[in-house]
Amino acid sequence: MDRPDPSLSIAYTNYGEQSGVTLHVAHALRALGHRITPVSARGPLDLRDPATRLPRFTRDVAVHLALATARFRSQALTYRWNTPYAFDVHSRHLGVALAALDPAPDVVLQNGALFSPGLPARLPYVLLLDHTRALAEAAPAFRRAGLAAPPRYGRAWFERERACYRGAAAIATFSENVARSLVRDYGLARERIVVVGAGANVVPERPARADDGETILFVGREFARKGGTILLDAFERVRRRRPAARLLIAGPPEPLALPDGAEQLGPVPYDGLEELFSRATVFALPTLVEPFGIAFLDAMACGVPCVGTAVEAVPEIIEEGKTGLLVPPGDPSALAEVLLALLGDPARARELGVAGRARVLKRFQWTQVGARLDAVLQPARAAAREPARAAS
Repeated sequence: MDRPDPSLSIAYTNYGEQSGVTLHVAHALRALGHRITPVSARGPLDLRDPATRLPRFTRDVAVHLALATARFRSQALTYRWNTPYAFDVHSRHLGVALAALDPAPDVVLQNGALFSPGLPARLPYVLLLDHTRALAEAAPAFRRAGLAAPPRYGRAWFERERACYRGAAAIATFSENVARSLVRDYGLARERIVVVGAGANVVPERPARADDGETILFVGREFARKGGTILLDAFERVRRRRPAARLLIAGPPEPLALPDGAEQLGPVPYDGLEELFSRATVFALPTLVEPFGIAFLDAMACGVPCVGTAVEAVPEIIEEGKTGLLVPPGDPSALAEVLLALLGDPARARELGVAGRARVLKRFQWTQVGARLDAVLQPARAAAREPARAAS
C-alpha cells in the first residue's frame, strides 16, 4: 500500500508576528515540504483603514470600542481584542476566509486562542500556545511587585477560550507550564497536549563577545511587565558597589526616567540584536509575567549568561546554576546580588554563557520546533470533529 504524501497544506491563522514566532514557524514548516497559507484574523475591527490608514468608524468598530470600554475602562485600547464580541467577530471573519481557500487545507494551525478558526470551526485545527488567560490573570508576581494585576476577561471569554481548546484536534505548547494550565484550569486531557518548545530568533554561527565586563542588558518592549522597574532599582544598588557598571535598555518605545549609568536604546530590530548581545556581559530580564521568554533564548544563543526570575516557563529555559541564574520576582536586592556576583566572576559568567548556547543548539531552534509540530499536525490531517473529543 502506498504511504500517504507527508506534505500538508496548512492554513496558518494568526494575529501578527508574535515576537517572530509566525515567521519562523512558517519557515520551519515550509522547509519540511509543507504548503503554508497565512490567514489573518484581523480586519473587521481594526481602527484604521488598511489601505488609507485613516481612522475608521464602522458600526462594528463602534460596538467593539463601547464594549471594550465598559469592560476595561481606561485600558480599553490595550485590551480591546479581548471581549467576547471581538472573539466572535474575529472567529466568524476567519471562518469565512478559511472557507474561501480552494483547495481546502488539510489542517489549520493557529497561534493562540484570541479567536476560533470559524464559528463553528469547519476544519480540523491544531493550536500553538505560549500562554493561557488563566495563567495571565493569576500573575502573583505583579501583586508582590506592587503593580496592578492584569484585568479579568470574564466568564463569557473563558467559556469561548475553553471551547476553542476543546475543539482542537491537538494542542502544541511552548512549555510544560502552559500544558499544566490547560489540564488544571480548562479540564483538558494531558494526552492531547504536546510540548514543542520555541526557538531563538538570533543564532549566530560564531557568537562575538565584545563586552567590557561591566554591561548589563535588558531587552523587552513591555518594561513594567518584564520587570524593568525592578531592574532599575537593582542597578542603582549595583552601581554603589561597581561604579563602572552600566545598563543598556532595548525595546521600550516610551521615554524612561533612568539612573546614572543607564542608557535607553529604544526598539531594536532583529538584525541589530546580535551586535547588541555581543556587547552584554550579563543579560537580565526580571520578568513578572512571562508567556515564554524568547529573549532568553536569543541571549543564550549568543553566549551571554542570563539572569531571570523563577516564574512561569522561565525555569524551563534557564537551568539554574548551569545556563544562568534565577531570582525571586519583584526582589531588587536579590537581583542586585546575583548581578554583582556575575560581574565579579568573569570565568563563571563565561561558563554559563557557553552552557546556555549549547542548550539552545540542542533543543531551542525553530527547525527542531518545526519537526515537533510536524508530528502533531500529521495525525490532525484526517481528524474528525467528534463530540466525544470536544468533551475532554
